Amino acid sequence: MLAEMLVWAGTQASKPARQLGYARAAVSLWSRRRRWARDWAEHETNTRDFALKTVAACRRRDTVWLLGGGTLSDLPLAELSKLFRRVVVFDIAWLPQAQAAGRRWSNVELKLADVTGVVQPLSEWRLGMPLPIPPVDAMTDLDPVPPDCVLSLNLLSQLPLLPMEYVQRQGMTVQAAESFGRAILQAHLQGLQDFACPVGLIADARRIWRSRAGEVVLSESAVLGVKLPPPERSWRWPVAPRGEIDNETGLEITVEASRLNASTDG
Repeated sequence: MLAEMLVWAGTQASKPARQLGYARAAVSLWSRRRRWARDWAEHETNTRDFALKTVAACRRRDTVWLLGGGTLSDLPLAELSKLFRRVVVFDIAWLPQAQAAGRRWSNVELKLADVTGVVQPLSEWRLGMPLPIPPVDAMTDLDPVPPDCVLSLNLLSQLPLLPMEYVQRQGMTVQAAESFGRAILQAHLQGLQDFACPVGLIADARRIWRSRAGEVVLSESAVLGVKLPPPERSWRWPVAPRGEIDNETGLEITVEASRLNASTDG
C-alpha cells in the first residue's frame, strides 16, 4: 500500500484527470502487472509484434504516434526509436516508472493528453447539464507534427470507463452512462479512420469470466457492443487470473488487432 501511495504521488496527471481517477487507475495497472507479469507476457509480445508489423508498411518514417502508454511494457520503443526520427507516446497519466523508462531513448517523448476530449469538460459537469459531446477530432492536434503512423494500443475499451463511473457518481442512470460511453468509443474509432496515414488498432473485444473448471460463466462485449474493424489477429489475455478480482472466477480478454488506412500511406 505504501509503495502504491508513493507511485500515485509521483504520477503525472492534470487536475481534471486526477479528479476523474486516472492517476489511481494508472497505479492500479502498474500494481496488477507486477503481480501477473508472467501471465501478461504473451499478450505484451503480441502487441509489440503487431505494432511493428503495422509500421513496417509505412514508407515515411519521421513521426509515429502511440496512443496509450501505460507502463510502456507492451510498446516496442527500442525498435521504434531506430525506425522513426520521433516517437511520441500519449497518455492521460504517466507513472514515475514510465517517465524514467522513456528517458532511455533521446527521440522518445511522453506527452500528457486526453485523447477523448471529454475529461476537462466532465470535471466541471453536474447532473442536469448537457453532457460534453466526444469530439471526433480530439486527436488531430495532439502534436504539431502530423504522424506518419498511429498506433492505438490496448486503449479503446478503457476510454469510457472512468467517464462512465464519474457521471454515474453524479446521479446519471447506467443506461445513459453507457450511451455516453459508446459515443466516446465511436469518436475514437472515427478519429483513427480520419488520419491520413496507416493506423494500427489493438483493442479488447470481449471479457470472458471463467470458473475454476474453466467453464465460461459470463461473456460480454468489452466495448459496449460497438462494432470493431475486422481483425487480422486475435488472442486471449488472462488479465486477472482467479483470485485477483474473485476467488471463484478469472477474467480473460479476447484481444483483436486490425490495421486501418493501409492504402493512405504516401
